[in-house]
Amino acid sequence: MFIEILKLIAGLIILYFGAEGMVQGSKRLAIALGIHPLVIGLTIVAFGTSMPELVVSLTAAYQGSPSIALGNIVGSNIANMSIILGLAAIISPLKVEDRTIRIEVPVTIFSGILLYFFCGSLNISLFQGVILVLAFVSFFIIAIVPEITKTWRVLPEELSIDMNNAVSKDEIAEARAGQTFLTDSLLIALGIASLVLGAQWTVSSAVDIAIFIGASEAAIGSTIVAFGTSLPEMATSLVAARKGESDISVGNVLGSNLFNTLIVAGVPTMVMGYFPIEREVLIFHFPIMIGLSIGLLPLLRSGGQIDRREGILLLLTYVFYFIVVVNKNPISELIWG
Repeated sequence: MFIEILKLIAGLIILYFGAEGMVQGSKRLAIALGIHPLVIGLTIVAFGTSMPELVVSLTAAYQGSPSIALGNIVGSNIANMSIILGLAAIISPLKVEDRTIRIEVPVTIFSGILLYFFCGSLNISLFQGVILVLAFVSFFIIAIVPEITKTWRVLPEELSIDMNNAVSKDEIAEARAGQTFLTDSLLIALGIASLVLGAQWTVSSAVDIAIFIGASEAAIGSTIVAFGTSLPEMATSLVAARKGESDISVGNVLGSNLFNTLIVAGVPTMVMGYFPIEREVLIFHFPIMIGLSIGLLPLLRSGGQIDRREGILLLLTYVFYFIVVVNKNPISELIWG
């Protein structure tokens, strides 16, 4: 048990520095290539931080533990919206662009409802898995590709303004001169590898600890495993919040949730041919996830930001969720019977 605890701590440390390396490497590489940081953020960073969820869910489904796989998906989304956004807002109030409120949040809500509908028969079919993946591809083409095309290359003076608060003038000069191109490329690759390795260490050790104390697969998947696979997003969003980059913090969470709901649920279904669903995930975890997604709309519309008080409210929401999941109290007895 002591070794597993040490492994858990090591995994958390690797995750943090992996996220830090990816964020810094991506931004400086964008400068060197003359590409807007948003483009790399929407592709390399977004997909890289969501890989642990995909790998863990694929492994769990293949090994006959669908409750861990689906619990990981739904629990990660809940952790993203409550813990990550809550902590990020406490660090620095999260100002959000109008486009995020009009497009990204509604799409996230719709994707959650779509997956919930597919789970209604307690089994996601192969055809439904294909629909989930195609839905993500369609969103990427419609919403993300135009942003990539629009901001693919930016003028030097625009780049200086965009990056002044995040990167020093010396770093900008070095990147433009090509002095850090190889270093930053390696930093991104090592960052992604560290995120995956750190998540695997965190999850494997957390699962061993949970099994040792006698927790169920559903509880493991929706709490410890979900928290572990959300750590890359947490590290990335908190680093961004600390540097005043609210759009990265919020966009990282919404993008991760969309990826989890459509890709992390769809790909294992396509690989396995079906995805069995446990009733407890359907009747409790899903409504919490969808409710949190819907609840983001009024929070974001109130002044176009999530302030510190709202961040605390989000954290308290997760505390309530965690207590109900892991404890046998009157509320959980009503839910689980």
